[in-house]
Amino acid sequence: MTSYDVFGDVTYAFTDRFEMSAGLRYTRDDKTTGYASSVERRSALGALLGLQTGAVPATQVPSFLAALANPSFAALPAGLFPLFGLTAQPTTNNGDFSYFDSEDDGLTWRLTARYELTDETNLYANYARGRRPEVISASGPSAPSGAARFTPVDAETVDSYEVGAKSALLDGRLRVDGAVFLYNYENFQTTIQQGTQFITTNAGEAKSYGFEAQANFAVASTLDLFATYAYNHSRFENGIYDGNQFRLSPDHAASIGATWRLPTTGGEIEVQPTYTWQSKVFFSDDNDIPALQTQNFVADLIQDEYQDAYGLLNIRVRYTPEGGNWGLEAFGENVLDEKYIKDAGNTGDALGMPTFIAGRPAAYGLVFKLKL
Repeated sequence: MTSYDVFGDVTYAFTDRFEMSAGLRYTRDDKTTGYASSVERRSALGALLGLQTGAVPATQVPSFLAALANPSFAALPAGLFPLFGLTAQPTTNNGDFSYFDSEDDGLTWRLTARYELTDETNLYANYARGRRPEVISASGPSAPSGAARFTPVDAETVDSYEVGAKSALLDGRLRVDGAVFLYNYENFQTTIQQGTQFITTNAGEAKSYGFEAQANFAVASTLDLFATYAYNHSRFENGIYDGNQFRLSPDHAASIGATWRLPTTGGEIEVQPTYTWQSKVFFSDDNDIPALQTQNFVADLIQDEYQDAYGLLNIRVRYTPEGGNWGLEAFGENVLDEKYIKDAGNTGDALGMPTFIAGRPAAYGLVFKLKL
């Protein structure tokens, strides 16, 4: 693969309080995609599936059945009986490579503006065009000794818009940031399962919009409070996943915390509790909907690969000696021992055995730090 980029960026200050920036990038990708597969020992189950799926012409079915009944079936020469695989079929001559050349280019850009409303408050706005290059989706032949299949997937583009503000209030003790955003996607690239293989495909149009806010308040010289909140409505608008929620994209996420410093003789103790919370998430763009998983090697009939809303409480207690080169920290993570999963599905899902990866249970520890 060879990539070329040409880009430029310029910033102009119209006044002491108002400036704008603009940038443009041209990208070109030339690449060659190759695919090969081979079978070391033919699969009887693969041959039976070939009969069931219609990969075997009707005129050859009787000879197929006779070969399967042969006690030496597994050792029959490829010339007498194809080298059927179970999850992927071999390419020509049981392993020949096929290649596909592609060329892709496109422009991306950005435009930003910043206005200093007061000495304590800045306003800003961004517009940008992002782009993910064309992808060549490669998969094995539909029948043994065939050619690999290559499907170009159009480049994904996204137009992003953001307007926000940053402000320092109460003599800088209260800092507040907030922004609203909108992302419009065209040719959203996602993955689907064909048998046990994951391939890239075009999921059509999608949209994400919402807002984010955060605040940090110095209540006193020894106490800081902070909080964040994000609303993110991300959905597919047409195509195979029409109406589905983006993977790993909660509609709501929030956090709160505090940092409490306690001066002591010879040093300082710092206590920092935090609590993070998020709403329901799916682990794949198909949202584990059974009707969207009919091409799996084993159909998934139950929608159970998601995580409902949950929250995690963590705490850290640090001791730092005055003028010392060492420190001590005790921590507790997920101290309420919340049960949750952080991933599900994966390759095993295609075989009817999805994996569920548990989140970390309650954990505690002690850390000693030394600066040399």
